[in-house]
Formats: sequence, C-alpha cells, structure tokens
Amino acid sequence: MSVILRVGAGIAALILGYFVLGFIAEHWAWFASVAILLGGTTLAGWILFRSRGHEHHRDRAMTAERHALMRSVDKMNIPAFDAMIGQLLVGLGAKRVKKFGHRKNDLGCNYVVTFANGKRLIVRAKKDDRAMRSRNGNRHVQILGGEIKPRWDCDAGVLITNANLHWMHHASRNEAVAAQLGVLIVDRIRLAEWIETGEGPAELRPVRAAIPASSAPAQ
Repeated sequence: MSVILRVGAGIAALILGYFVLGFIAEHWAWFASVAILLGGTTLAGWILFRSRGHEHHRDRAMTAERHALMRSVDKMNIPAFDAMIGQLLVGLGAKRVKKFGHRKNDLGCNYVVTFANGKRLIVRAKKDDRAMRSRNGNRHVQILGGEIKPRWDCDAGVLITNANLHWMHHASRNEAVAAQLGVLIVDRIRLAEWIETGEGPAELRPVRAAIPASSAPAQ
C-alpha cells in the first residue's frame, strides 16, 4: 500500500471516529442502557449455563451409575434375572407373589402379585434377547395384554425387561398399545431406577399405600 493510501485511510479513520464519538456522546443514555442490558443478559446466561452444567454433570454421573448397574443385569442368566424381579415385586409390600415360571414359547417368567386390597397384577419378567428392542417388544405387550383377564384373572399387567422399549419411534407405539391393553411397561431406564432406589414405579405406589401396615409380603 502506498504512503498516500495509508495517510488517506488514517484520515478517514479519524473522521469516522470523530463522528462516532460525537454520536455516542449525544446519545450516551441510550448506549448506557443497551450496555447494562447486554451485560445483565450475559451474566444471567453465564449463571444459567453454569447451573445447568452442574445439573447435567450430576445427571451424567447418575446415568453412568445406572448404566453400570444395568450392565451387571445384562450379564445375569435368566434364573438370576427372574429371581431379582421376584425380589423387587416382594418389595412392593404385596400380600402374595406367586411365580409360574417359563413357558415353552419363551415369553418370560410370570408372577401373579396379589395385594391386600384384592388387586391382582400379572407381571411378566422378560430378559432382553436382543429382539425385544425391535417389533418384538410390541408383540410382548400385545400378548400380555390379551392374557390379563382371560388367562390370569388379573386387573392389570406389567412387563418388566432390561431391554429399552422407549427408543426412537418405538416408544409412542409401545406406550399406545400398552395403554389400550392395561399394561405398564417397566423397561431398562425404569428398571434401573427401581433397582437403584428400591422404589417401585409410581403407578404401583398408591397400591402399596393402600395396604395395611400389618400385612407382610409372602411368596
């Protein structure tokens, strides 16, 4: 760049700076308001980001713990998985938990849970066989729903599995079918929470609350 161009650019910058400073001086109150607003917004955003970051970190840590827990569940053989589900059901405070074992079509292990208030649930424990996550999950919901009253004379059904039936587009379809048939789905995420906290799904807690304190679980 030639000397003349450099001098010209410098003079232009000085003139522009003069007018800009004059404009700011004339409208200083407006600029101050904007600066305060932007500063406050930035500060609030930074605080929110940090708080959400801490919450996200805690959620990730909790998720990691539950993932580790479920990996140990995945390694269980079928009898061990069924026994674990049986213990969870007894922990609901039921009057009776009766196991019916597996069927030849490998639909899973059946438990009939009877509460002191007379309510009966048919619970099917189905360990993930790598097909549950596809359309087979919906098939298991349909079969269990069709057996609730005719076969087991129960009020509702519960499908418990370590498979994830709530991924992508399968979630809405599985839940819609389950709602129609009176089946509660307790899949991988809810099962991990149940094992970790010892508290059953919220849908089963009112049943437990209705049971007299004197009743004791039996198997």
